Amino acid sequence: MTNPMRRVPAYHWLAPVVAVLLAACSASAQVRNGLPADAPVTGPARGALVVAGGGSLGTDVMGRFIDLAGGADARIVILPGAGTDDVFPDNWPGYAVFRRAGVREVTVLHTRDRGEADTDDFVDPLRTATGVWIPGGRQWRLVDAYLDTRTMAALHEVLERGGVIGGTSAGASIQSSYMVRGAVAGNTIMMAPGYEDGFAFLRNTAVDQHLLARGREDHMLEVVARHPHLLGIGLDEGTAIVVQGDDAEVVGRGSVAFYNAADRGDLPYYFLGAGDRFDLGARRVTSGRPIPQRVARDRHDVIAAMDRLFAAMRTQDTAAIRAMAHPELRIHVPGGAPDAPTLRTSTLQQFMDLVAGADARLDERAIDPEVRMDGNLASVWTYYDFRRGEAFSHCGYDAFHFARTAHAGWQIIGLAYTTRQEGCRRP
Repeated sequence: MTNPMRRVPAYHWLAPVVAVLLAACSASAQVRNGLPADAPVTGPARGALVVAGGGSLGTDVMGRFIDLAGGADARIVILPGAGTDDVFPDNWPGYAVFRRAGVREVTVLHTRDRGEADTDDFVDPLRTATGVWIPGGRQWRLVDAYLDTRTMAALHEVLERGGVIGGTSAGASIQSSYMVRGAVAGNTIMMAPGYEDGFAFLRNTAVDQHLLARGREDHMLEVVARHPHLLGIGLDEGTAIVVQGDDAEVVGRGSVAFYNAADRGDLPYYFLGAGDRFDLGARRVTSGRPIPQRVARDRHDVIAAMDRLFAAMRTQDTAAIRAMAHPELRIHVPGGAPDAPTLRTSTLQQFMDLVAGADARLDERAIDPEVRMDGNLASVWTYYDFRRGEAFSHCGYDAFHFARTAHAGWQIIGLAYTTRQEGCRRP
């Protein structure tokens, strides 16, 4: 029989107090710096970032930015202050990619005056923007004009509303909390006192660009050695990370290097390619396989060889085409229906004659190229789109074969492609 008068042990009075303290601790644990405990460590709590490494950006990068901003209904603000232009007429090239995508509302927001950048009237276009694009140039110019002004605050508010901020080259480095190559004296200086603070859309990071194209792979090492709390990110040309929360997805034709990663092992850094994903908070790969430096360099050089061909076609430089292609190169174009296939074959000389005789600019762009390599042999499979002048012509897939040679580096030894006008992706 239980004694209803049984005395409760004295320490039991602590139970309600402990419960209150635990609840308080739990509530405290739910908040970190004013954000929920599960808030991103590095990336934005809301919205998205597109951080690109410069060079020619394909629809795989720019199309993603435009889609995140709302597609044709996006309200885009371009912030071109990293460049040297101060006048932006209707034919300014920066409008082109958005017009081709059918975006109806695009505004340039520009000043060199910090006082103006700190006014409500100046930032008004940012209050309704769904996407902000920051082109390349020199990132110190963005610091001089916008750091710690109402403009910078309004950019953070774009993200808080669920918008997207993207940028390339200088427009990539400015997005990090620690800004590299900010020296007014020149962009070879990695750490420049007075120009080390970026806009901090990515916290505890430093972002470099033009990585493999300019041989910058090892430059970030001195930064993370001096500032070991930083995650270093190096972006090759034509390549970007799309960041939502702490998830970073690699898009584009090149590679992205990660420095100070938690899973780097004995490597000072490693690379990821298109479709791979990285957790910026945990600092480790979540999808894909790290690529060693030599492999990333070879892949870059193969893609660069393909891009040089396209550049030579645009300028009708047949001498450059001859230098990068094997003299016995044959170009094959399969066509026809599955039950009635055709195959058209041409020589290198016939191809050069076609390029030289073109009466409009031949503009071919590779999108999402896939590189396969074994020793001195490489293949590239890529979707492409093709324009004659400004007019869209056709699309298809290229299948390149390259061989590494002693005298010419990666040389085109084979090319086949398909061509069609239906079912093409559009920017």
